Formats: sequence, C-alpha cells, structure tokens
Amino acid sequence: MSQSSSTTLLYKNQIIKLLVILAVLAAVDFVLKDIVDILTYDFPKLLSPYQSAIITGIDVIIIALGGIFIIRFIQNILSITVYGKLEKGMAGMLKFVLDVILYTLLVLAILAALHVNLTSVLVGGAVGGVIIGLAVQTVAQNLLSGVLVTSSRTIKPGDAVSLLSWIWGTPIIGEVTKVSLLFTEIKSITGNIFKIPNTAFLGNTVFQKLEGEHSLVYPLQVTVNADVAAEKVLLRVNEILKDKIKDEKKIEIFFTAKNGGTNVFTAIIHFDRMDDLRELIDLVNSAFDKAYWSAKS
Repeated sequence: MSQSSSTTLLYKNQIIKLLVILAVLAAVDFVLKDIVDILTYDFPKLLSPYQSAIITGIDVIIIALGGIFIIRFIQNILSITVYGKLEKGMAGMLKFVLDVILYTLLVLAILAALHVNLTSVLVGGAVGGVIIGLAVQTVAQNLLSGVLVTSSRTIKPGDAVSLLSWIWGTPIIGEVTKVSLLFTEIKSITGNIFKIPNTAFLGNTVFQKLEGEHSLVYPLQVTVNADVAAEKVLLRVNEILKDKIKDEKKIEIFFTAKNGGTNVFTAIIHFDRMDDLRELIDLVNSAFDKAYWSAKS
C-alpha cells in the first residue's frame, strides 16, 4: 500500500471515528432529556423547578465532550499533515496557538448553552485581553524569537559563541548547552551558566560564532597606552609568546589602530576546545602587560 493510500485510509478512519462519537453523544443527549421528561412527568413537584437547569447541564456536558473530541480530531489531522513537516519549535508554537483559539471557541459555545450574554463577555474579554497582552508581551516576544532561533538553526547546542551587548557590558564567551523556546543557556569560559533571552539574538546583541576554517577562532582586542611605540610592544609580545607557545600560528597579533592616547591590537586566537580559551586569553593579556612595561623601561 502506497503512502498516500495509507494516509487517505487514516483520514477516513479518523472521520468515521469522530462521526460515531458525535452520533453516540447525540443519542445520549436525546435519551437523557427523554428520561428527564419522563421523571418530571412522574414527579412534577420534585423535578419541575429544576427541569430547565438539568437540561441545560446535559447540553453543557454534551457540548464540552463533543468539542474536546472535535479539537482532538483537528489536531490529529494537523499532526499528520502539517506539524510533521515543520521544525519542532515551530510545530509546538502553532499547536499551542491553535489550542488557545479552539478551546476559546468551545468555552464560548458552553457559555451560549448556559444562556450567558456573550456581548458583555466579549467586551470584558477584550479589555482583559489588552491587560493580559501587555503583561505577557515579553514572554510572547521570547517565544517568537525562540521559534525563529530554533527553526532556522541559527544557534544550537555545542556552538562556541561570543555575545556582546550594551545590556550586560563585557562579552559572554562560551559554549551553547541548551536552546529552548524562551532562553538559550551558555556555559562561559569561567564556568558560569548564563540564560540569555532569545530576543537578545534578534535585538540588542552582537552575536558571533567562533568558527574558523580548521579550528575555533576568537578575536581578542587589547588596548595599550600609546606612550610606547606600537612596533616595540608588538615585537616584545611576539617574543614572549614564542617562548610560551610552540605553534606560532596559534596566536596571531596585529596592530589594529591608534585611538587617541592608546594603541589597539588584535590577537587572533586559534583553539580546539572552549576549555583552552581562558588560558590563552590570560596568556595574551599577560604578554602585552609584560611587553609594555619592558618596552617602556
């Protein structure tokens, strides 16, 4: 049997199952109301004052059960046809939104069966919706950002990253350990776990993957006072690092710019594991400190 034939058969089975359930619920509704009428006729003094309330209760129960089965039917069909073709985060978000819409409609149907004035409910709901919307705005932004981040595979566990933002100042350098709909967890080179809101990746953050051609790469900027010639500092730094590191290509130093009373250097650090980066950064900073004071003296 082909895949399309099996899918069509599955649809038919789901539809038949739903129709049978709705037919059974309709029959139960008819039988229960008939029983209420008979009992009311036999015991008028006991049941007549409550007949309308009992029938309304039966309607509410039947509508609720029927609505739940219909919502499950819709979600099952969408799971087969739509959700399976989407990324996990996007499928979960779409399912959640559809659940909210469908169950809201079911609640409105139940309220109508209870003879509630839906106009006042909708007006009150609109005001409440504005209040709730303002309250959950940040969460909604994080959810949407999380869907975009996870579905586009912008970032994934195991990635080495550097995050720079005016919100927290100094860069966060580390390895991604977990990506969820709301937060991304990053284990920094200092061993701390940071939970970054996913909105940061689409908003106020400079996001950089530390991926090179043959290894991980991190560009480190070092600023030194310009009262010593940049050439002297650069020469002395290379001498210090040559004694410390056998592979000269592991750390490459460039004189980047002169900014007022300071000289700016860039150290391109090549490394294989995030655990090595902290030691290499310390080594470069120490080399520049020693080179500056050595050249100055």
